[in-house]
Amino acid sequence: MQGFSAGLAARLSGLNYDVMDYWAKTSFIVPSIAPAAGKGSQRAYSFRDLVALRVARELRDAGLSLQALRKVVAKLKETEGIENPLAEERLIITGDDVILARNTDELVSILRRPGQLYLIAVVNLANVVEELRKALVGQLSCKVV
Repeated sequence: MQGFSAGLAARLSGLNYDVMDYWAKTSFIVPSIAPAAGKGSQRAYSFRDLVALRVARELRDAGLSLQALRKVVAKLKETEGIENPLAEERLIITGDDVILARNTDELVSILRRPGQLYLIAVVNLANVVEELRKALVGQLSCKVV
């Protein structure tokens, strides 16, 4: 059997084994290599499953309820091309919402206002500082001449 055992997956993801067991039994995050097949069977998780488990744990640690997390995953699975949302997508928590960051121009509410776009402006501080330095060097060299 290839993959990561449930015990190793629990240690690597930082989750309690019982939590992972519950998530697997309720089809929230099911091991993709070898799901449980009855008493005594061994689950086997893929690396992608480990990423999903870790992201789910971090979202829970950030205050997202399991019910809200399930809702986010369900909404994202409705989106074309997303099979394993917790391992494929960039998610942002903003207190009461979860936002899908598909690219730098598109931030979409998933939880509170599904489908609503967020308008953002990101200032690249490094570029601002560099432009100011160049402008100052230009100004200073003109006055010295």
